[in-house]
Amino acid sequence: MNNQMHGFVAAENAPLHDMDLARSSGAANLIDNCLGNVEGMTILLVCEDPRHGWYDSAAPDRVHRELLARGAAVRRMMVDLPENRPNADVQAAMNEVDRVIFFSRLGDQGRFNWHYTGPLCVMSYALNEAMLEGGYGSLDHLSMHRLKTAIDEVTLGAENIRVTCPLGTSFEGSPGATATSGSDVVIHRFPMGIPQPVLAEGFSGKAVLSHYLTPTGSRIYTPEYLPLRDPVTAHFEASRITGFSGPADLVAAVEAHYERVARDFGLDGYNIDSWHAGIHPLMSYDQPAALDPLRWSGTAFQHPRLLHFHTCGSGPPGEICWMILDPTIEVDGIALWERGQLHPERFAATRRVLDGDPALAAAFRAPAGPVGVEPAPAAPALSPAALTPAGSFPADSFPADPATSSQGA
Repeated sequence: MNNQMHGFVAAENAPLHDMDLARSSGAANLIDNCLGNVEGMTILLVCEDPRHGWYDSAAPDRVHRELLARGAAVRRMMVDLPENRPNADVQAAMNEVDRVIFFSRLGDQGRFNWHYTGPLCVMSYALNEAMLEGGYGSLDHLSMHRLKTAIDEVTLGAENIRVTCPLGTSFEGSPGATATSGSDVVIHRFPMGIPQPVLAEGFSGKAVLSHYLTPTGSRIYTPEYLPLRDPVTAHFEASRITGFSGPADLVAAVEAHYERVARDFGLDGYNIDSWHAGIHPLMSYDQPAALDPLRWSGTAFQHPRLLHFHTCGSGPPGEICWMILDPTIEVDGIALWERGQLHPERFAATRRVLDGDPALAAAFRAPAGPVGVEPAPAAPALSPAALTPAGSFPADSFPADPATSSQGA
């Protein structure tokens, strides 16, 4: 048996133990608005072992019960951590069911280039019962999907986008052919909290990196993340990183991190594929990021206070993530995001979505929830000798990545 699988409840209508019998609005939102009518279907729940600290068992329990109430049969399997290959036992189980819901990072791993075949799949970013049953999981999924589509219309149809942040991030350009040649995910996401990535090839400038460089959830490698005690600035032109500047020891650590990940997977290390920012008004990440930087970056990215880049590799999501806190994103001169606050009321397409759902409009008027990190202090003043200037490494530092810009890792 594949060691990724801890247990598989093969019996349909598998029993639940000690479950709250109250109806679940978050679970109903997931089922009704992602799967539709499930009566007579067999649904597989792929559940990550709670001992790993990402998912609890109560959230899939809620969904399990709601599925039974809607006339579905339910199968459950517990899985271990993702590996750098598809899980054969999950594929075998998928072959025998009608729909699949992942409460596991396995579902996120191939979101741009799906690793499995078979039925429709939903990836849950509601990691626990509180996220599922709170505003994050209960806010109408169809309204959020309409908002995502409207934001894509606004951003991907723009002539110019300029992005800044309080630490000094500053880049601008055009989304170009993103709408027609860029990649979006191929799995159904719940909740919906992120728009289509904007291709980086039309943008140039600098991104000030703080807190951590984290993986994107695509491949597994060690060390898993790189802490940044002070900000480091990444300089780029189009889709190429041209250099890093900042404290010399941190710049050296960043470059070594890129070299190691690129070498291990045969990637174009200094390529930037794309970027996008969170759009879910009720995303809240209550734990300090330092407790688990991977869990933070893999969950809080839907928060409007976070913009992230896909770097290191020639397709989304790349292998190294840059997280930018409190971005201002000006679309043809109007700030759609302003210092980490999303303002859908400022554009006609997004305002129409708010007009159609008062609960969604109210959510955007509420104060933003925690994001897991505090703004980093400005970088200390450095002498020129302490800086590694942009362009200090050759463009051919890494082997070519065989992937194309429309394929995911």
